Amino acid sequence: MKKYILRVLTIFLYTIASHAQSMDDILRYSRTELKGSARYVSMGGAFNALGGDFSAINDNPAAAAIFLNSEIGVTLNSLDNKVNANYMGSNNSIDSRSMDFDQFGMVFVLNETSGGDFTKLTLSYNYQNTQLFNAKFNAIGINSNRSLDDYFLFFANGVPFSQIKTYDDEPLSQSYKYLGENFGYGSQQAFLGYQGYLISPEKYEDNNTRYFSNSNPLGQGVDHDFFVTHSGKNSKHSFSLATQYHQNLYLGFNLNSHNSRFSRIDNLVEGNYGSGSNFSRTEFENDLLTIGEGFSFQLGAIYKPTNNLRVGLSYQSPVWYKMIDELRQFISSFKDSGEDSIDPQVTNIYEYNLSTPSRFSGGLAYIFGTKGLISFQYDQVNYQNTSFDIDNGDDNFIYQNKRMEQNLKSAGTLRVGGEYRINRLSLRAGYFNQKSINKTALDLSKGTTFGLGYNFGVSVLNFSLSNIEYKHSELMYQGGLNDSIQLNKDQIQFLVSYSFRL
Repeated sequence: MKKYILRVLTIFLYTIASHAQSMDDILRYSRTELKGSARYVSMGGAFNALGGDFSAINDNPAAAAIFLNSEIGVTLNSLDNKVNANYMGSNNSIDSRSMDFDQFGMVFVLNETSGGDFTKLTLSYNYQNTQLFNAKFNAIGINSNRSLDDYFLFFANGVPFSQIKTYDDEPLSQSYKYLGENFGYGSQQAFLGYQGYLISPEKYEDNNTRYFSNSNPLGQGVDHDFFVTHSGKNSKHSFSLATQYHQNLYLGFNLNSHNSRFSRIDNLVEGNYGSGSNFSRTEFENDLLTIGEGFSFQLGAIYKPTNNLRVGLSYQSPVWYKMIDELRQFISSFKDSGEDSIDPQVTNIYEYNLSTPSRFSGGLAYIFGTKGLISFQYDQVNYQNTSFDIDNGDDNFIYQNKRMEQNLKSAGTLRVGGEYRINRLSLRAGYFNQKSINKTALDLSKGTTFGLGYNFGVSVLNFSLSNIEYKHSELMYQGGLNDSIQLNKDQIQFLVSYSFRL
């Protein structure tokens, strides 16, 4: 028997070749989410002109100079995600919950007493989760257009048969590893399709480059059950230097370190091939772990034309990331005679660089004495500037950069927040709306937020509750079986923050 369930020690394969990183992958690190301290979130993140909050420093580094006293603050986060997947006209929803340590910050205020132009200097550090990936979705439906064999045929056609056949009982793990090292990801997929009996060559000759389907030879509609689990987060460490010039101008600079850890396990079960196939169903699984590190910088200013009015402006540079992907794959076909599985137990490791787009933000706030405030903020991001590093000449990177340039656009985010104070109690509400960043598909987010806080004098306790809706579409796979899945995520976020003066 040509195939068997293979169990060997893990083999690590290092390569700079692409495994079809896509626009969906890079946008994962470019999108902004409403994350931060409870006060910040409860006012929709509209803090560009306000300052005086740890998470506001994450938007505008001049915010640190608004602090009157040295402070330490921490935030805990509870998330409830409900993700609805629409696939081929069928809907399916899954709930998931998670808790996390979301934010920690320190601000040290140094007041100048000598009567110089710069009356205050602040040094600050803030850690904050910028994105949380914990979520699940399940796309279920009947696909009358394409099936899993189309995915493997997409990669196989053009690959010589001599590459994907085995020789003299050569272990399948060794063949899979060799293909990745010498011919890349596409040849590995062709190998899995052939060794899994899903596709066959038109001619059993070494120079053959054309293949046909075994699993769905009649090309009929098939049942799909596609289950995806996401986990991990993007986080940001900000080191800030800010100053107050005279009584009405605040300036700041952030140097940021970014960390990313993203895990995705996708499992497709395909069945209902009909009488034309020798298979009853096929299972295909990909296990991806991405670890990244990056850096960026920010510049910001807040100006007070009057005691009540504040104007903010800030710039966020691109984040320059260095990423490492670890990918493992498994395929199994089920027939009357039993199960045939290909489990190479090989971890493919890919290294690459990417950069996110820069962001410009402006804000306007009005302070009603001691009674409250209202604040507005607008962020502008040109997502066409998102790109993979193509220094190594990877054809997929070149293609994906062109695709992002063609399909993405500049998009703005409006944030509005207000606060009303009753002695030591503060009541808050906010709203934000990010326009679609995709020219051809829906990709947007919006939400409403509420919160309250109580000032104990030397410490403050804040709460927030937000309802955030995300809408975007993603492809099942990046080749062959590339039908779209529409995802609607409804997120309930509860935050608790505590801060105290030093």
